[in-house]
Amino acid sequence: MSAPLRGAIIGFGNVAERGHLPAWLAHPTMRIVAVADSDAKRQARARALLPHATVAGDAAELFANVALDFVDIATPPTSHVPLIGAAAAAGLHIICEKPLAISAADYAQVYAAVSRAGVTLFTVHNWKYSEPFRRVRMLLDDGAIGPLTGISFETTRNGCAGSIGDDWRTDGARAGGGILVDHGWHAFYLMVALANERPRAIRAQLARRRYLTADVEDSAQCTIEFPSLTGQLDLTWAGQERRTRWQLSGRDGHIEVDDDRVSVRRGGADESFVCAQSLSAGSHHPEWFAAVIDAFRREIIDPSVRGENLAEAEQCVQLLSQAYASHAAARVQPLPAVTR
Repeated sequence: MSAPLRGAIIGFGNVAERGHLPAWLAHPTMRIVAVADSDAKRQARARALLPHATVAGDAAELFANVALDFVDIATPPTSHVPLIGAAAAAGLHIICEKPLAISAADYAQVYAAVSRAGVTLFTVHNWKYSEPFRRVRMLLDDGAIGPLTGISFETTRNGCAGSIGDDWRTDGARAGGGILVDHGWHAFYLMVALANERPRAIRAQLARRRYLTADVEDSAQCTIEFPSLTGQLDLTWAGQERRTRWQLSGRDGHIEVDDDRVSVRRGGADESFVCAQSLSAGSHHPEWFAAVIDAFRREIIDPSVRGENLAEAEQCVQLLSQAYASHAAARVQPLPAVTR
């Protein structure tokens, strides 16, 4: 058996500690041997949880002094592009929290960096590994409701997810955007995966309903046009509850997901079942991250599948950037027709 791959976590906040680390510690072939975080308290927390790891104040120190195979980037969004570039230059495979990038120009930069280095770049699309999503995917693959004709996602939160220290999610300089960057990215890759088509255009309307003094949106409504169906997104941090609801209409029936309950209406009959996992239970979802690690490792060891996740992330970048452009211009924005 080959030695485990050695990795470093860059940014040791809530997501890294509560969402990523439990799965890394349990994984038999991937090992975290280093952590970088600029905050002394987070460095101390990393030392307490990983007493044998090297802990440093910045990524460059680790890249220069620790033998690594990969990095896990879990810093605020606007730091992703430079960190990806530095890790690629060091010859390291990269798993990165969403959003991979905010703009098409940033995506082009990271794509060029990892292409030159010949390394894997993988975005954490963890909701694809939730039980509700996997159940819906199986129902569609089995033809339960026939060809899809429409998809609707509603994500309601009573505030954005908490962060250690000040709340970077409502600071545009670090977050790069508001709820579209956060929950919107999840909705984009899930909808693309369910539609199994490349989106053609998007129209978005953004608002501030709760965080009135923030420079990012806390609510968004989007319409996404696919070749054979239309998708609707309704996202807000200004709700009174935590709730995630998906509705999928097909030629022969309807599927609804309401957090942990999946209901199917077809042929005049209704059936439902409850999943062990709820889509709105917590913000970190460590139970989904083990499968993310497996998919990342597969792209590292099998070059023939390398880039599958990156192609999905590219579509998310396009949807995200064009959603902001659509809101600014108050019109539908087309998406590029061809990927790399």
